[in-house]
Parts: sequence; structure tokens; C-alpha cells
Amino acid sequence: MKKRARLLSVLLASAMTASLLAGCGGGDDKKGGEPMPEVEVDPDAKVELNGEEMSLSDLVKNAQSEGEVQSVGMPDDWANWKGSWEGINTTYGLSHGDVDMTSAEELSQFAAEKDDPTKDMGDIGLSMTPEAIKQDVIGSFKASTWDQFPDWAKDPNGLWVMTYTGSISFIANTESTGGTCPSSWEEVKKGDYLVSVGNVLGGAASQVAVLSCAIANGGDIDDVQPGIDYFKDLAEAGRLDTGDTTSARLASGEMVCCVGNYDYSVLSWRDNIVAENPDMKLDITIPSDGSVTNGYAQIINKYAPHANAAGLAIEYLCSDEGAIDRAKGYARPTKEGVELPADVAEKLLSDDLYTNCTNISDVEGLNDACAKIAELWEKEVLPLVQ
Repeated sequence: MKKRARLLSVLLASAMTASLLAGCGGGDDKKGGEPMPEVEVDPDAKVELNGEEMSLSDLVKNAQSEGEVQSVGMPDDWANWKGSWEGINTTYGLSHGDVDMTSAEELSQFAAEKDDPTKDMGDIGLSMTPEAIKQDVIGSFKASTWDQFPDWAKDPNGLWVMTYTGSISFIANTESTGGTCPSSWEEVKKGDYLVSVGNVLGGAASQVAVLSCAIANGGDIDDVQPGIDYFKDLAEAGRLDTGDTTSARLASGEMVCCVGNYDYSVLSWRDNIVAENPDMKLDITIPSDGSVTNGYAQIINKYAPHANAAGLAIEYLCSDEGAIDRAKGYARPTKEGVELPADVAEKLLSDDLYTNCTNISDVEGLNDACAKIAELWEKEVLPLVQ
């Protein structure tokens, strides 16, 4: 998988239909000749697409006329996008296709195809949103539920919305860590097992993990040195594993304690590995002394050939149904006031583990911190690896 390593299993999500207040247009034919589903929406619901306010019912009608939505970097098996594409198809009748690619490639695709566009929307790392705005390749959309998203999870002008997040977490094979997963960076340092943080030179999650460690040890986004010093100590003690942080290495026993990935990734690792090997003892936690919460932003191509369909897809992703889909894929939805079904909520870690998680709204500052971490890692940490 080009966007990120394929860490999440495919979770089949039941198709969900909106059931609100009043009807709107449907009845247009799909390309295959089947009628579009009739859709009921709140007649007072308003959305804003590329600066133009319209009723939700008009958006549905326009989107159904377009008939399809084409995404990039939103494959079926990441954070249960599959469930949402099925829900969008069943609810609105829109067909869907995706080409998986990195965040940078998504923006390049939008720019390269501006005179003959084929893609409508994408999912990019939060750190890429300033570059997307700078390149002027994204449109804007404000869903009818816009006010139900916290300010840190959306662009004030509607250029992006972050519907899900992940937080840096620990996963450990507890047979090698004294029977439990270490609960803090301090506890990790007291251990005698190998610690895996991944590719800090080029891996965004690994860099954010070092930033989390820096915050836990008195640093901040402008002072990452405490995190670097922490891993220098591990390297000097022969405890720093510089191999890739993958589920395969964890399943084989090669990797003991991973501190360099997000909760939604390692939760998927655990469930998939234990399904194959029920005797393996894996435990997960969020470091109690400091973690960074980060996420991915959903965007519309400024040149989208199916702009209304892209807007309607994001409208669905910003609904309770969309939030539940993300939770089914182990990601934590950002929409406020969503009540997750019990069987979905139990997939996630307990809320009280996230007390010391930091949401960083200064995206450019985060990018600068990650660049500094990579520079210092190469200069100060790697020469000490035994």
C-alpha cells in the first residue's frame, strides 16, 4: 500500500441509510439504468460547496446526477473506508473508485490533471494541509454537521475536515516485558527489552512518536531535544531496535515493544495476530506521560469532475454513520456527540488513557519539529546504535 502500510484489516460494515425528515429528489437513473434511491433529508439542512450555500436536498440531487465519486488515497482496507463507500452507495446510489497513493501524490495528481480531471477527493495527512492550500488544488466543503466538529479538526474556510484521529501508542509482547505493556515512556526506559520506534528519518508516525517522548520528558514542539536524548540513552544501552515496525515482525516475535505507531494501527495488529495465534500475549496502551494525537484530513479536488458527489461523500463521512464506520476501523472519530454502538465502542481503547494526549493545531510547527527530529536522529542517535 502506497499511502501507508496496510495495517488495518478489512472490516465489513453494514450499509446504513439516512432517515431524517423530508424527501428530496432521487429517481435519476444510474449509469447502468437502475433508479437512484429516494433519499430523505432534513429540508432545513444547509451545506456549503466551494463557497456556495445550498440545501442538502439540492446537493443530493446534483450528486445523483453526477452518479459517481472517484477518490485517491482512500482504499477499502484503511480505517474501514470500505464501510463508508458501501454506505454512500446504498444511501445515495453513488458508485465509487479509488487509486491508492501517498498524500503528496494526491496533491500532484490534482495539479497535473487540472485541465482534464479524473479525481474528486482524497485523504491526506494533517501535516500536508498547508502544502495543499499553498498549491491551491483543493476546493471547500462545509457539511450540514460542520458545527459538530472541534475547531482543531477543521479548516475555518472548509478546505479540509479531519473526521478521525490516532494517538501514539505502545504495543508489547508481554511475555518479554514482564507480563504487562509499559504504561509510560519512563517505564519503557526502565525495562531491559528492545524498543522499536521505526524509521525516524522518513516515517511520519515515528517522528511524531519521538515528539511524544519529548513532550513526556519536558520538551515541546519547539524543543524536541528531550526526545532525542531519550533514544540516545536507549541506543547506548543496546536497546534500540531500528528495524521496521510491522505486524509481521511483531507476530514472529522479532519485535518486542513498538512505541512508534498509532492506536488504530496497533489495535488492528493485535486482533489480526491473535486471531492467527490465540496464545500470543499482546497488550496496548497510550503512554500516560505524553502522546500526540494526529489525523488525516478529507479534501475535495478544486477541479473535481464530480464536485457535488465529492461533497455528498464528505457529508456522509461527517455524519454519525461515517463516525461509526471510522470506529469500526479502530480510528477515533472527531465528530462530537456520537454514540457508538457497544460492539463498536469496545474495539477502541478506554477514553481515560488519552488524558495526556496533545492535539497540535500548529501544523507548520509540527512539520518543523518532525524535520528537526529527523536531522537530529541522523546526527546524534544513529551513530550510537549497537
